[in-house]
Amino acid sequence: MQTIFSSSDAGVLASLVWEEFSSPAAFRLNQKANHLSTQAGFDRLLALEALPEITLYPHQQETVLKVLKEMCGRAVLADEVGLGKTIEAGVIMKEYLLRSLAKRILVLVPASLVTQWYEELHTNLKMPFLIQDGSVSWKEDLIISSLDYAKREPHRSRVLAQKYDLVVVDEAHKLKNNTTQNWKFVNSLQKKFLLLLTATPVQNDLKELYNIITLLKPGQLKTYREFKREFVQDKRTPRNLDKLRALLQEVMVRTNRKETMLKLPKRSVETIVVDQGDLEARFYRSTLDCLRRIYRRKDSQGENVLPLVLLAREVCSSPQAAVASLEKMARNKSLTPEEKGALKQLAQLGRKVHETGKIRRLLQFVASTEEKLIIFTEFRQTQIHLAKVLKAAGYQAVAFHGGLTLAQKDRVIAEFFREVPILISTESGGEGRNLQFCHRLLNYDLPWNPMRVEQRIGRVHRLGQRQNVQIYNLITKGSIEEYVLYLLQEKLRLFTDVVGEVETIISSAGISVEKQVADILLGTSGEKTLGALNKLANEVRESFCTYSRLQEFTDELLGVGSL
Repeated sequence: MQTIFSSSDAGVLASLVWEEFSSPAAFRLNQKANHLSTQAGFDRLLALEALPEITLYPHQQETVLKVLKEMCGRAVLADEVGLGKTIEAGVIMKEYLLRSLAKRILVLVPASLVTQWYEELHTNLKMPFLIQDGSVSWKEDLIISSLDYAKREPHRSRVLAQKYDLVVVDEAHKLKNNTTQNWKFVNSLQKKFLLLLTATPVQNDLKELYNIITLLKPGQLKTYREFKREFVQDKRTPRNLDKLRALLQEVMVRTNRKETMLKLPKRSVETIVVDQGDLEARFYRSTLDCLRRIYRRKDSQGENVLPLVLLAREVCSSPQAAVASLEKMARNKSLTPEEKGALKQLAQLGRKVHETGKIRRLLQFVASTEEKLIIFTEFRQTQIHLAKVLKAAGYQAVAFHGGLTLAQKDRVIAEFFREVPILISTESGGEGRNLQFCHRLLNYDLPWNPMRVEQRIGRVHRLGQRQNVQIYNLITKGSIEEYVLYLLQEKLRLFTDVVGEVETIISSAGISVEKQVADILLGTSGEKTLGALNKLANEVRESFCTYSRLQEFTDELLGVGSL
């Protein structure tokens, strides 16, 4: 690679590695120093040689090389959802570590994605990151933390005192407002390299884009007053698009699915409706009636109803999952003596239910096929019961859950890959692990949160899957699960459509879906339930449409897909 700096520039390296960027000029000088340190060249990726099991798609390799060679390790990775931004960021991290250009790396993500990132970096990229849960010193070299945790005192002061070679921020659209603690915190971090990951770098206002780019490269878009005068017609309409696009392309990489020509296999969905036995139906109806009475009273008084929502979901899953919660709730001091007594009686009734319609139908289903199958359940007690039932029936199955160590998780997945035909997984199986070698999954129970549904399916329906994905939903006839299925499948089409970043879509619309679903299912009945679900579905679908328009706007802004 041809060196573009003179030998006299080399002296800036030592003095500018941790330069405080008090001005755009100081920042550019620091970038010049960093560029000098990489003159040995990124003509080949050492990370791919060290990780032979990792294969990058052409668009991913192009992104990684562009960030390393042209953007000096400061970039927005803005690929469309599902095109592998996490792997791109991970390979960049690995490359810097292997070349001794980085030693200390901080990864900041939403709390719900901490485990997913940890699994990805540990399992696929072989980097020994530690999760910051309060037991880890901020002086450790490789740390994953939720952004919300790190930005609060006493952690904030400790983090800002550290010097990081590389900082990675996922869901970086949460840095769109430069008056927020999120933006100010990331801006204050001492860092040489910075990667920001988001598929939606602008949502409501071009100023959001300006704020994100300013984190990366102060002065790239000049002052905000100059940016607004030169590039903003109104808050969602740019002017001088060609010039703006050229400036953005210096710090942002965007690929959409059409460009890659990559097509995911189709999804097909089948609903399996089962009947309850007499004792099971009695337990289910009695428990749900009791929960609805308590829910309406507590909700009207502004009391915490989340334990009731959890128990309602457990009842839909299995008596085994519900009984322990019934017994625990019966000791809750916020309940009346009558409510406590009713819950104790329900727990006694639940212990008598040894066989359910779902179990009978599951055994029939497993007997009908020899292909690998993932069974998803939200609850550990249901998982334990399913494992016992399948073992007693002569079927091999392994269980994957959050209580396993990393080594145990690796062993379970390896056994499922090599020889065991059935994996029974709790929600932790929807995080981090790529299971493309399997293309059939069965939802033994259904999450009330659409994000969880997409996470489950995303373990098998992703790049690398070569077969059509088959999804089976096991639903009890006449239960509130039928309403949940109606919302998720018929109204939101989550099982068949790839809708992207569900959490981002819904949270940006200000919709608390799980709480609203609970209010509807536990607070209404009959036609009111259906009407309320339709209203909620319309709100969520509108947020999906808004998200799609944002993706198109981002493509246009960056010239993606244009000639």
